[in-house]
Amino acid sequence: MEHVDVVITGGTGTVGRQALKALLAARTRRVRALVRDTASAKWIADAGGELAEGSFADAEAVTRAFTGADTLVLITPAGPRAFEQAATLLSLATRAGVRKVVRLSAIKAAEDGPTDNTRQHGKTERAIRDSGLTSVILRPNYFMQNLLGSLRSVLGEGRLYAGMGNGRIALIDARDVGDAIAAAASADAFDGSVLELSGPRSIGHDVVAAELGRGLGRDVSYVAVAPEAAGEAVRAFGLDDWTVQVITDYARAYSGGFGDFVTGSVEALTGHPARDIATFVREVLVPAATGAVRPEPIAQP
Repeated sequence: MEHVDVVITGGTGTVGRQALKALLAARTRRVRALVRDTASAKWIADAGGELAEGSFADAEAVTRAFTGADTLVLITPAGPRAFEQAATLLSLATRAGVRKVVRLSAIKAAEDGPTDNTRQHGKTERAIRDSGLTSVILRPNYFMQNLLGSLRSVLGEGRLYAGMGNGRIALIDARDVGDAIAAAASADAFDGSVLELSGPRSIGHDVVAAELGRGLGRDVSYVAVAPEAAGEAVRAFGLDDWTVQVITDYARAYSGGFGDFVTGSVEALTGHPARDIATFVREVLVPAATGAVRPEPIAQP
């Protein structure tokens, strides 16, 4: 493989796509994306990116994709074996000569955290520290895009159901997370940093419901449900027992103030302020509600 500045995994997912768009739009870095199917990722090549085909399970394909890359943007799916998968990719990156890793982690990642996703990311962060690679670790708060999973009840009943109780959360737009990843991969100013990413203000879901209603031109009320009910509700999207438990545990944590903090990390990284909930509703949720785009809820809190 020829030299590239950045290689990215998970570049076709909700956040990875945004990171790739930002990297390719800047046209200052040569970018390679490791994808399962190059035919379905043609948009990356059309935008000036390089494609490498292969799955995470194919060590030879991963090594080829990583070879010649200076920086790895490491995005991996949540799951009960997420740490093992990430650790394997880190090992392959080190052997391939990668110098730096930008990791999409999780809010307050810690090996003793309140959810297994939190703990998996905590172990992965330790592996990154132990690898000796230069690193930037980004920990986003609750994604605004998760609200797309509530469109049916919002539009059909005028109700936003969530298991967050009265907890306040500085929700973040996944577009800002993508921009932050691209910025961290494009400069060395934040090397060695672990940054919590948040939206511009911490709000309760009653405020979220009001903003949804304002954008949609209808009344929307927040209905608090038990964390266990929030977890069971995601089974409708075909999610597994592990994810159901993680959603339940996150709901319990957020209800207790887990996401009630605001940082300036998005603006420090990207040069622009984090998007607020009203902007997200206008630019993302309303088009999804009117059928302009297909809503795709994401399972990572």
